Amino acid sequence: MKDKNILTVENVYKSFGENSVLRGVSLSIKKAETKVIIGPSGTGKSTLLNNINMLIPPDKGDIYLEDEKITMENIHKIRQEIGFVFQDFGLFNHLTALGNVSIGLLKVKKMDKQAAKELAIEELDRVGLKDFADSYPAQLSGGQKQRVGIARALAMQPKLILFDEPTSALDPELIGEVLNVMKELAREGMTMLVVTHEMGFARTVSDEIIFMENGNIVEQGPPEQLFNNPRVERTREFLFKLTELYGEGGE
Repeated sequence: MKDKNILTVENVYKSFGENSVLRGVSLSIKKAETKVIIGPSGTGKSTLLNNINMLIPPDKGDIYLEDEKITMENIHKIRQEIGFVFQDFGLFNHLTALGNVSIGLLKVKKMDKQAAKELAIEELDRVGLKDFADSYPAQLSGGQKQRVGIARALAMQPKLILFDEPTSALDPELIGEVLNVMKELAREGMTMLVVTHEMGFARTVSDEIIFMENGNIVEQGPPEQLFNNPRVERTREFLFKLTELYGEGGE
């Protein structure tokens, strides 16, 4: 059922000093949709994700998870329902893969230790890392670390997962293993908002691509529209350059 908005962003602004990073951004995501945000570096894509999760509160505008407005007062509860997968993995180096996935279940959800362990193992298995449960981040490849990060987000059973350039810190040969997990999540109906340069993923997996530049949404629409018949010339230029640089890989 793709009928109800899981996330609604209304007219969000954010500046850092004199630098205006977001200039009235609005978007929404329905249940089971995957939306991909693309655009040049420094155009506000990551800031938007950080605004949604209140890691960096917006200056102006409203953000809703379903019907609940996200504020600094309720953000602790909201963060249990919005997963976040970081560009730099964000793992605790002193904890094993199992420890990284189960810590939120223990500390935030106050789950019983055995139940938390079982769920964490289940989610590690889901991303193909059950056999690495006792490994520490230093013993894992970048792709494995990122899959632990995805398992950690999944374990909280969120309504939505935000992905902030989840493959940009990876060696090229490791990108596919992370994208394959994300593709499977999309097939399973996970609601996802993804900032990425991986055009193959954007083209084949997303329900909508959002092209941002200079803190604004320039154009948004289904992948076939943006790739084959963009309404804005700047969209055409950017996609051509990006496809030339990265190819249409990520399959």
